[in-house]
Amino acid sequence: MSKKNQQARAERAAALMREQKRRERRRQIITIAGVVTTMVLLVAGGFLIQSLRDDAGQPLTEGGTPSGTTDTYAVVVGEADAPTTITIYEDFQCPVCGVFEEAVGERLHAAIEAGEVKVEYRMVSFLDRASTNEYSSRALNAAAVVLDASGIDPFVAFHALLFENQPEEGGPGLSDDELISLAVEAGADEDAIRQGIEDKVFEQWVLNTQDEMSKNDVNGTPTVFINGESAGTALQDSIDATLDALG
Repeated sequence: MSKKNQQARAERAAALMREQKRRERRRQIITIAGVVTTMVLLVAGGFLIQSLRDDAGQPLTEGGTPSGTTDTYAVVVGEADAPTTITIYEDFQCPVCGVFEEAVGERLHAAIEAGEVKVEYRMVSFLDRASTNEYSSRALNAAAVVLDASGIDPFVAFHALLFENQPEEGGPGLSDDELISLAVEAGADEDAIRQGIEDKVFEQWVLNTQDEMSKNDVNGTPTVFINGESAGTALQDSIDATLDALG
């Protein structure tokens, strides 16, 4: 074997090793952070949700429900008869949700396209306190507006962009103009979404998602169920095993 070929093989092996270490670290981050998040939210989450209970769960006015959502405040992506249902509770401000989306998003959407999986997104917004401009609820409202005005494909693209551009906790989240810009990038018509995003037109629906989360005894994000069964804390491993089993 020539020296050049040996060097190329060594470089490929090193690249594979780096990728393996990166994936393993990502799994560890998801698992550890998921456990910590759950423990913290078991203590604090009840307070956060309870503090909104006076406003959450109120009846929705006519036009107050985004089209494309279920009566249980979910957005379902995929074929109705897909054999596997994955339910994901997430908050657009939640950093672990961002890591989780990065880890499994590509495989999930490939499985959706193949008709093997449908994903039930149960988005919530109880992390407003982690930003200085109520980013969590504004981002969810924006996602609902995109879904309502532009349909499921722009919603899916916008959902991915929100996590790709997730702001750090403790500071300002994306502005309304930045949310609108991402929505347009995802395929939405600016004229159809701007007012809804700026006016928080689905504000009560956004609040009610938290009440629904509480009713379902979910205390933290990300929380994942596979065909109704909890995926536990090793979220990426559970998703990978499920998708591997589908072939």
